[in-house]
Amino acid sequence: MSTHPSNSWTIITGASRGIGKAIACRLAERGFNLILIARNESLLSELSAQIHRAGGEVVWFRADLTNENDLNILGEWLGQKGLSVNNVILNAGLAMVGKVLEMPIQDWRLIFDTNVLAPVALLQKVKEHLKEKGHIVFINSVAGKMVFPDWGAYSASKFALKAVAQTLRQELADKKIHVTSVFPSSVSTSLHDRLGLRWDKAKMLKAEDVARAVEWLLSNPEHININELSMENIDGLF
Repeated sequence: MSTHPSNSWTIITGASRGIGKAIACRLAERGFNLILIARNESLLSELSAQIHRAGGEVVWFRADLTNENDLNILGEWLGQKGLSVNNVILNAGLAMVGKVLEMPIQDWRLIFDTNVLAPVALLQKVKEHLKEKGHIVFINSVAGKMVFPDWGAYSASKFALKAVAQTLRQELADKKIHVTSVFPSSVSTSLHDRLGLRWDKAKMLKAEDVARAVEWLLSNPEHININELSMENIDGLF
């Protein structure tokens, strides 16, 4: 296991399952010190214990990043811990399907609150702990570059997230903070089961594929900017 400075920490949101869990496990194996954030306390606790047993350094915090009170408590907790953040992996997100003219506006608001405003709100809480030359990674989606029927709200949120990342890259350039957007095609996670989709999972990326890409991004020399990374299964998007 490689080691990273004890005062250098990596935040992962949506860390309790799917892509977030895969990223946490892979980075823990590589010696990254992790701050795991998600809404499911029992899954966070279980994953953290697993990482500890394997010799990893990890702390966790249960939070709904769309909840202002949770964000305020998280900000206070980070301050009390005195943790210096080197990387932020913004993975938490929400997908809902429905036609543009039929999806209830409250669902649109929930998607934008989760996929766009929550990452921004978290970064505003983290900014004072974020090191110069750090790295912010947005786990976006192929839907942040292409549109599909019934995915209008989700795609619109991911296009907006791409704009946030592009703007941040310019605004943080003087601190040499790297900002990368990762655009995976469909990934085989429980998300598709919850949405009732019947896509062939054999033709999807695996969560571990995205985790491998994130590890590579964080392992590049500091002088290299990887602004965007698109990835898909060789058999197609989905």
